[in-house]
Amino acid sequence: MSVDIRLLASRYEREHRYLELLVRSGDILSRALDWRQTIDAVCEAAVETVADICLLDLFTDERLCLVASAHRDPSRANELKTAAESAADHRGTQDFAILVARSGQPLLAPEVNDAFFASQSAEQKALMRRMGYKSMMIVPITSKTQGILGTLTLALGDSGQEPYDESVLRFAQDLGLRCGAAIAKAQLYQQTLNIATRFQQAALPSTLPKHRGISFDAFYEPSSQELLVGGDWYDAFDLPDGRIAITVGDVLGHGIDGAVWMSRHRNGLRAALLADPDPVRALQIADEMMRIDSRDEFTTALVALLDPARHTLTCATAGHPGPLVWDRSGKVIDPFAERGLPLGLFELGKVGKTAEVLSLPPGSFAVFFTDGLLEWNRNIEDSWERLTRAIMRQDVREALHPATAVLQSVIDRQTHQDDVAVLTIRYDHW
Repeated sequence: MSVDIRLLASRYEREHRYLELLVRSGDILSRALDWRQTIDAVCEAAVETVADICLLDLFTDERLCLVASAHRDPSRANELKTAAESAADHRGTQDFAILVARSGQPLLAPEVNDAFFASQSAEQKALMRRMGYKSMMIVPITSKTQGILGTLTLALGDSGQEPYDESVLRFAQDLGLRCGAAIAKAQLYQQTLNIATRFQQAALPSTLPKHRGISFDAFYEPSSQELLVGGDWYDAFDLPDGRIAITVGDVLGHGIDGAVWMSRHRNGLRAALLADPDPVRALQIADEMMRIDSRDEFTTALVALLDPARHTLTCATAGHPGPLVWDRSGKVIDPFAERGLPLGLFELGKVGKTAEVLSLPPGSFAVFFTDGLLEWNRNIEDSWERLTRAIMRQDVREALHPATAVLQSVIDRQTHQDDVAVLTIRYDHW
């Protein structure tokens, strides 16, 4: 029995290309969490291995829309995109991609000829003729949780590859399943990210107080391991008597759970201070709320009242550091060093009887922060020194966004294991 070596070599080469595509797409789909980047990368991998043309359509508001395309010849990529978008905008009920998306059954056309075009729109015919379709297959993109998400079209033109057949259709169907799982995962991640972002934005103040001669600035960043949410907070708002209330705190824990408790503490302290602007009493109420909710963990918090008329800062803390204050003497002081017990632990001891009061001369600069600013490198002493040096720097105090300048002067790497909140007050003049 004679063996056609060339035929075997051709089949081997074709199977190798498809295996290469599955390996490459598997790596792309497992890593990416941005679904748009994912599908662009898959289309590029397809035209570098098994296709001359790749189109990817997804349902948007129940309409099948082109979301990605790629051509083996990069110089024709824009030409393909324009023609494919025009065809997608004029789909008829017999459009091949729509039929596949509605039925869930793949379409295989080993040979594309004039008779094959008959049922298609003028724009679709123009696309296939312009791009020189010779062979084509369309497979559904399917998610186990969301059903059919769209379609993946692979077409051959003049590259000389063998026409598509049933054996390669199975590869394409597998790729459609992988794409569906990855797109569904990426879309779910994006939805979760959007929810987390909105939650965090709702939990932090949308604006900071505005008073002549006083500049507020703030910066918040969750730990590098969480979804844009965390248990740290800052807050500053005007009180009816003309003073400004400031709260800063750190809930034990990160992520959604920490953010939920952070929001409750922040809002609880707001309500307490609006009803009775007494820092000590506000902290006592927050502690009582934790015991009512039977929360076993603890939270550090700081409550301060800034009086623009008397130039004073009144502060009480529940195990929370700061604020640090710089004045024109050139020194950085830690005026409220008696921290007290964290919220949730008041039953173990008494909170301070009264809040401490500090006079703030013109030119003063105060920094409120959470311990993520000090613990990012697990060397609190070093971070405290960095923070002190940063506050002493004129370029930091006078920066357009001093809170960000403080953080960047203390933390010198992209990742950190704890949430960080920084709030600064600069007294420009009185």
